[in-house]
Amino acid sequence: METSMSNPQDNLFVTFYTDAIELKAQSEKEGRPIYKDVPFVRIIVPGDMNNVIERVADDNDKARFRQAWEKYERSESQAAEGTPLDQWPQITRSLLKECKYFEIHTVEALSALSDSHVTRMGMGYQELRNKAKVWLDAAKGTADITAQAAENAQLRQMLADLQEQIKDISATKTRKQKETIE
Repeated sequence: METSMSNPQDNLFVTFYTDAIELKAQSEKEGRPIYKDVPFVRIIVPGDMNNVIERVADDNDKARFRQAWEKYERSESQAAEGTPLDQWPQITRSLLKECKYFEIHTVEALSALSDSHVTRMGMGYQELRNKAKVWLDAAKGTADITAQAAENAQLRQMLADLQEQIKDISATKTRKQKETIE
């Protein structure tokens, strides 16, 4: 997940889920509680647990958070995209649990935290955010090297295959020459 300060919704953790709401008029009419399943949206600013929006999802939410809505409709997991924090070697188990409490699930989300959120989260989070930024920058820098290494391995394999084919052709040609002489 590429985070961008120009598009603040990229830094949000958004999930859609189904919950039941009571239909009061029908409940009164039937004399018993009548419920209907309705899609809800939960919008969280990672790092700011005081800024959680939970409400019935409307068409604006479905359009604004199209990818999350489509995953919900397909009943897929709505986990955040990016490198999961539990796969990041630079985080301790305790910090991992704290980050999950703050709804920070990826290194990308951690690196995109604003200064105000980091400050509210407590000591050590600014340094952790900086480590995340450095790690992501380093990963981007090695992406070209990794791609080049994969291409080199593929070219080596192609060269080995071609050498094997030349060897087979040469052996076949030698065999045919011997058969012609005999």
